[in-house]
Amino acid sequence: MKKIIHVHSDNKFIHDSERYTDESFINEIMILDSKNSSNKEYHNKALFYEPIPDNLNKILAVANSADALVIYNLDFFKSQIVNRVDKRVKIIWRFFGTELYSRKPHLYLSTKSKSFFVSRIVKSKVKSTFPFFFHYEKSFYRAIKRSDAITCTFKDEYEHLTRHWNHLPTLIPLASEHHRNYSSKIDFKLDYPKKNIVVIGNSRAFYNNHLDSLELVQRSKHAQKLNIKVLFNYGTENTYTHEVRKRAKLAGVELIDSFIAPNKFIDFYGPVAAFINNSYRQLALGNVFMALHKGVKVYLNSKNPTYQWLEGEGLYIYNMEILENDLKTGQVYLAKSEIEHNLKGLKKLKEGQSKSDFTLQVLELLNE
Repeated sequence: MKKIIHVHSDNKFIHDSERYTDESFINEIMILDSKNSSNKEYHNKALFYEPIPDNLNKILAVANSADALVIYNLDFFKSQIVNRVDKRVKIIWRFFGTELYSRKPHLYLSTKSKSFFVSRIVKSKVKSTFPFFFHYEKSFYRAIKRSDAITCTFKDEYEHLTRHWNHLPTLIPLASEHHRNYSSKIDFKLDYPKKNIVVIGNSRAFYNNHLDSLELVQRSKHAQKLNIKVLFNYGTENTYTHEVRKRAKLAGVELIDSFIAPNKFIDFYGPVAAFINNSYRQLALGNVFMALHKGVKVYLNSKNPTYQWLEGEGLYIYNMEILENDLKTGQVYLAKSEIEHNLKGLKKLKEGQSKSDFTLQVLELLNE
């Protein structure tokens, strides 16, 4: 049996370690945080260390007992662990997105969004061009080279990343069947027709490029007959979000600011007709799958690798380029036959990327 230590710093994603549940693995959880009310359920199930320099040697002593570390979100402190752990220990990087996308934001922001982040974009370009001048950047890119594998949900995203970043480790695709948003039995008896609800984005994150979507809404007279909402209940507030609030008010669009509990969010997309995500990068994959599972018409930007992947798998996914016309004509609903087609496509997708395939690839890596 192989011992795997899962290194987390965000409680929301600790459940992701369950992907490695198998008789071949001994799994341990390490949380880089102090014990508090938000992680109470793990107080007796995980090792806790605050991510401070004084604890680094203690963490390494534990990490060196493992056959592999799974690093969830490769930040600066975790980069130090990766760079100093014994070379015998395999490193699997659970890619979150922000680690790389935040380093080249100019690739993922629309012209409207870029105008709010000129200084950030300039700084990121300098750091990307001359990373060896910046301690944090040197440590991060060294950790990437040290990593033995990276896990992403789909190959299209990995191929996109390799076009913009060098020295990425080998890909191990994540098992689709584990995805909690459609891992249960697929329900083909959905309520139909849908209500006239249209949801934009998944958070306050500027990668949603909200302003472009809201402009399309403002230009459409028929949109006034729709109940349009923007998911805006988490993320940093800044000048960009203030402008989104302003534009949403002008367009008569509702902002969902309050937290939605996970057990209630499962049913959030039930009455929703369409979900719009204008991101140029992989973002809100959980929302996309949940929406598809609930028979929602999903609009994605064609630059988004998720659009390319799902369209390539044969699902009905719609390009942002047709959104304006669909808003004008009210064609923001899927036909029942299209819903059933997408549900069958999700089932096929689930069967195509199995947990057993994922486990086998991890074992092969650990046995090298």
